[in-house]
Amino acid sequence: MTQYDANHEVEVSIVIPVYNEEASLRPLRDELLPVLEGLGKTFEIVFVDDGSTDGSAAILREFFETDKRVRVIRFARNFGQQMANTAGLRFTHGRAVIIMDADLQTPAAHIPEFLEKLAQGYDIVYGVRPHTIGPLYRRVGSYLADRLIRRVTGFNIPDSVSGYVALDEQLVRKVNRYNDKSRYLSGLFAWLSYGRWAAIPISRRERSTGESKYTIWQLMRLVLNFITSFSTRPLHIASLAGLGTLGMAGLVGLGWLYRLATAGWAQAETVLLAFALFVVGGVQLLAMGVLGEYIGRIYGEVRERPPYLIADVLDRTNGPGNADAHQ
Repeated sequence: MTQYDANHEVEVSIVIPVYNEEASLRPLRDELLPVLEGLGKTFEIVFVDDGSTDGSAAILREFFETDKRVRVIRFARNFGQQMANTAGLRFTHGRAVIIMDADLQTPAAHIPEFLEKLAQGYDIVYGVRPHTIGPLYRRVGSYLADRLIRRVTGFNIPDSVSGYVALDEQLVRKVNRYNDKSRYLSGLFAWLSYGRWAAIPISRRERSTGESKYTIWQLMRLVLNFITSFSTRPLHIASLAGLGTLGMAGLVGLGWLYRLATAGWAQAETVLLAFALFVVGGVQLLAMGVLGEYIGRIYGEVRERPPYLIADVLDRTNGPGNADAHQ
C-alpha cells in the first residue's frame, strides 16, 4: 500500500465536505481507497467537517489516526458546502484536485476518467448527471437553477450542482487568491478557466443513508448567490421593470379617462387606485429586494470577517498547500 509522505509530491488530492454523514463515511472510504490505490499515484484525502453534530468527527479522527494519507479540517460550526470546499482547496497539495460529496451518490469509480481528462490539458472537468434523481421538487429545482444561471449570468456551466468536479493545480491556486465572504465555486471555476473545461457523464445512485442537506430554500439561496456574484443583470431587470411600470401607468391613465367618461368618477377612482397600488408596490418591492441583495454582499465584504472558522486541523504536513503562494 502506498503510504503518504509529507515530503513527497502529491499527485491527486480528494476534497470531501462532510456534514452529518456518519453512516456513509466508512462505506465511502472502503469504496474510495481501492480506486485511488489502483491509480499508481501518490494521493491524499482531505475531509472537511462542516460542523457536524453526529458522530462524523469521531469517525474522521479514526481515519486520520489509521491512515497517513488522510487529513481532516473541522469547522467550529456549520458554514455550508461552498465554504467547506473553499477550505479544502486551500489545504490540498495535489497536482490534480477532485471534489466529491460524502453521500455515496456519485461513485468513486469515475475518478480515473476525471484524471484522464485533466491530463489532456483541461483546467476543469465537470461530472454531468444524465438525469437527476430524488424528489420531484429537487429535480425541477436543479433543472430551473441551471437554466436560470445560464440565462442571467451567461455562463454555460454543465450541471453546476452535481458536486463532482476535478481541477488542475493551477486553477486551484487561482481560486485560492479570492477571499469573497459569500461565493459560488462553480461560477468562480467557470470564470477562471477561460473556457478550458470538459464534461464527462457520471452515474448517480439513490442515497442509501441519511438525507439530503439541501432544501429548496437553500438551493434558491445558492442560485441567487451565484447570480449576484457574477452578474449585474438583475439590476438592469429592475430598471426595465420600472420602465414597464411607467408604460403600464400610461395605459392605466387612458383606461381611467375612458372609465371616467362612461361610468363616472366613483367607479373610475376605485379601478385606478387598486391597479396603481398593486403595480407600483410590486415593482418597488422587487427593485428593493434586488438592491438589498447587492448591498448585503457589500456589507458582508466590508466587515472583513473570516468566511469560516476552523476549530481543529488534523494534519501531518506543514499546513496549507496550494494556497501557500497566495497567503
